[in-house]
Amino acid sequence: MVNPVLLIRSQDNDIDSIALRKLGIPTFIDPYVEITAASDQSAGLKLMELLRSSQCWLIATSRNSIRYWAELVGETQFRTELETNAHLKFAAIGAATAQALRDYGALEIFLPSDSKAEVLGQELALHDPKSLALIPGGNLALPNLSAILRSSGWSVHTAEVYRTSRVRREPQSADILRDGAFSAVLLRSPSAVDALTYFVSKPQVPLVCAGSTTAAAVQAHGLQVAAISAQPTPEAVAETIHSLIFH
Repeated sequence: MVNPVLLIRSQDNDIDSIALRKLGIPTFIDPYVEITAASDQSAGLKLMELLRSSQCWLIATSRNSIRYWAELVGETQFRTELETNAHLKFAAIGAATAQALRDYGALEIFLPSDSKAEVLGQELALHDPKSLALIPGGNLALPNLSAILRSSGWSVHTAEVYRTSRVRREPQSADILRDGAFSAVLLRSPSAVDALTYFVSKPQVPLVCAGSTTAAAVQAHGLQVAAISAQPTPEAVAETIHSLIFH
């Protein structure tokens, strides 16, 4: 019998769970991080003012950045702007994030050849030199994308619209993790790595990462990465875990 795979991100674990269960792998969902709206909403509101008044790119780096920004300014108003603003262009770091934009009416969305902030910045700068970028994000957003665009002559405005933090109480799965009773842990962000190691400094199970940035965070904690998915999609990650377990 296969032990379950532990899924610890704050939201959307059910999507990964479905993909894994299709391959015969059980899962255990127990978030180690939580996401809340930013307490100071002024930056998000100012970003919306820029969106309305400027010819610009709206760049989505996560589904949460779009969800929480839409909630902040009002979902109806947000949808109207995305559907009707003729001066607005869209870019997203990956397919799932692009879908978050489509859910609010965006149509043509620029996607990089690889779902990495560095690649998105480099390819977007080549596609449209010296433009204006609006990037909603979280408190732990990495500066890579903004730095690359600015170095290419872009004007970049960012806004914190949500906050990521570890959960306050130790998750119930922590003791099971210490005993090594999971087939693997799926890690999708550096914040998930930080939360995991806060509660369990030396997890006794394979650590599977959805991308190279998360893998670097695992290694920074002195831990070994068991596998890195070539793509962050639930299907690709599930295949990576399946290969690890049944190799």
